[in-house]
Amino acid sequence: MGKFLVIAGVVLPIVPNEPFVPYLSLTPYKIWLAVVVISSISYISYLLKKFVFKEAGIIISGILGGLYSSTATTFIIAKKSKEATINEYRYATAIIFATVMMYLRIFIIMFIFNSELSNKLFPSFLILIVVSTITGVGMLFFNKKADSTEVNKTTDEKNPLEFKVAIIFTLLYIAFTMITFYTISYFGVKGLNILSFIVGMTDVDPFLINLFQGGFNVNISIIALATLQAIISNNIVKTIYAVVLSNKKIRKSLVIGFSIIILVNIILTILI
Repeated sequence: MGKFLVIAGVVLPIVPNEPFVPYLSLTPYKIWLAVVVISSISYISYLLKKFVFKEAGIIISGILGGLYSSTATTFIIAKKSKEATINEYRYATAIIFATVMMYLRIFIIMFIFNSELSNKLFPSFLILIVVSTITGVGMLFFNKKADSTEVNKTTDEKNPLEFKVAIIFTLLYIAFTMITFYTISYFGVKGLNILSFIVGMTDVDPFLINLFQGGFNVNISIIALATLQAIISNNIVKTIYAVVLSNKKIRKSLVIGFSIIILVNIILTILI
C-alpha cells in the first residue's frame, strides 16, 4: 500500500506538465498518470487475489489476472493446464474470462483518458464483453460433465507495484509515443493501422493509453479503428499461446472460443 501511495499521492502531484519536445505532447505528468492508472488496476487485482480470494480456483485467477494482463495470464494458465489431471476445461474458461477482463480494463482506461472515444466505442465493447462472457460460460457449461467438484488451486501472485515494472511501462510508453508520432507523420493512417496490428503482438496498454491521451493529428474514428485492430492482433497472439502451451484436451475449445471472439471483433472493426 505504501508503494501505491507514493506513486499516486506523492509523486504525481509534483511531476511537471511541460512537453519534453515542442512537437510531441509527451509530458512527465502524462507519463506518470499512465503509470498510476495501470498500477491502480493491477494493484486492485493483486489485493483481491491476496486478501479476498485467497483460496480461489483457476477461473477466479483468470478473471483477476485479466485485470492485470490477459496475455500474461493466458500464457501462465495455458502452461499450468498441462499439469492438470482434473477440471482441464476450467483452464480454458479461465483463459477466456481473462480476455473478458481485458476488454473491461481497456474500456476503463479509455473512459479515464478519452471520454469521447469511450462513448463512441461503448456499444462495441459492450458487445465484445457480452460475447466473450457467453463464450466462457458456454465453454464451462458444455464441458461440465468432464469436471469434478475439486478446486484447482493457483500459486500466489506477485505484487505488480514493483519498481522495474513501472520503469518498463514508462519506457514502452515513451517509445510508443515517439513511434506513433513518426508513423503518423510519415506514413499517415495506413501506417497507424499497420502499427496497431504489430503492437497488438506485445503489451497493448502503453500504445493504447498513448492513443487515448491524444496529441496526434488523426480523428476519433481512426483512433477507434486502431484500438480494435490492436486488440484483434493481441487476441490472435493469445490464441497461439493457448493452443501451443495448453493441455491437448482443451485446445479445440480454446480455438473455437477465441475464433468467436476474434470474428465478432473483426466485424465490429469493419463497422466502425
